[in-house]
Amino acid sequence: MTVSQPLIARLRSLPGLQQVESRLKELSSSGDAWTGTFSYVVTNGGKRLRPALVLLCGSFAPASRSVLVDVACAAELIHTASLVHDDVIDEAAYRRNLPTLSARFGQRQAVLYGDFLFARAFSLLTGHGLSSVLEIMTRAISLMCEGEISQANALYDCRQTEADYYDYIYKKTAFFISACCLSGALAGGLKQPFTDLLAAYGLLLGYAFQITDDLLDFTGKTETTGKPVLKDLREGYLTLPVLKLLRHPQHGQAVRTIIEEKAFSDEKLLYICRLLDESGILRDIQAKARTLVARAKTNLEKLPAKPAKMLLARLADYVGRRTY
Repeated sequence: MTVSQPLIARLRSLPGLQQVESRLKELSSSGDAWTGTFSYVVTNGGKRLRPALVLLCGSFAPASRSVLVDVACAAELIHTASLVHDDVIDEAAYRRNLPTLSARFGQRQAVLYGDFLFARAFSLLTGHGLSSVLEIMTRAISLMCEGEISQANALYDCRQTEADYYDYIYKKTAFFISACCLSGALAGGLKQPFTDLLAAYGLLLGYAFQITDDLLDFTGKTETTGKPVLKDLREGYLTLPVLKLLRHPQHGQAVRTIIEEKAFSDEKLLYICRLLDESGILRDIQAKARTLVARAKTNLEKLPAKPAKMLLARLADYVGRRTY
């Protein structure tokens, strides 16, 4: 058992999360001949980080359980829809160690099912009249799309800067995780300044989550991450480790040549991994992620003394140290 497993088990026992699982089973199909077949991409699980954040942040004030559960479901449906569409764009064969929807049933079906999940999420939010939450979530989707468009136009482009990278992960990941925290707080009836603190916590947590995720492309194992190691680099996604290595005074030019020529043989990829390790870049980025986690946790200090406060702090520690 890893250090994180007791925390994940604790999160799965959260009041409301079992209701989220039941609702997701209902919401991911509509009784027709096909959506039930596709619903495994929702019901197969995952970390359920986003719905857990909604429930935890919504628990700081008296809240309707049914409202919080629906907002948590909407967050997970939006997340899954974005993954389904990402798999189409990336022509990915597997996710979470299962065939992707596009690989099994074709890109057309995958795109349509992703749209179906987005529609289900919007229906949940409008059904409760949560206009502020709907605005936040639609903003998150807009930013995710903007980020993906920018990244698609920057594949294999060694001119990218670290500022470009942080702008991209803000749009792709950090804002949405912040939106989940803020949406839970608003749906729970929490007021400022507590809503601002939780939104700031979520934003920093989101940055740390994506940076750690990008590290796992170099340090993770396929059997735990559910995707091939070095997949991002092979496909031209230049994440923070590579961007730092490109600016290394000794190794930058050699790495630039490999990327621009797309010479991604196993030997060349192992060479890049060795340089990242020996240069200390991977360790420095891991330290950066943990600094972001520490900053995220400072936003929890002024929150009311509730069980969720401790769980949010532990969740931040997990994000900074996760291995999958």
